[in-house]
Amino acid sequence: MKDNKTENIKTERKKISVDKAIYDQLKTFSRLNGLKMRLVVESMVSVVLENEQLSTRIVEMALVEENDELDDPES
Repeated sequence: MKDNKTENIKTERKKISVDKAIYDQLKTFSRLNGLKMRLVVESMVSVVLENEQLSTRIVEMALVEENDELDDPES
């Protein structure tokens, strides 16, 4: 039987979808550094939110990718 702590941790998490190529890169990076992928992603988000230049760069890149997807819906 699972304890309450384990159940509470699981209810605090949500799944996100990423392209397989990105997932594989994250998995490789995490494994090479001996870290859990979830913790790597959480740390990346923290760094980005603390750094305005990185945040701006990510927003700009995401907008370009979003526009590319709109222009070519098959990709």
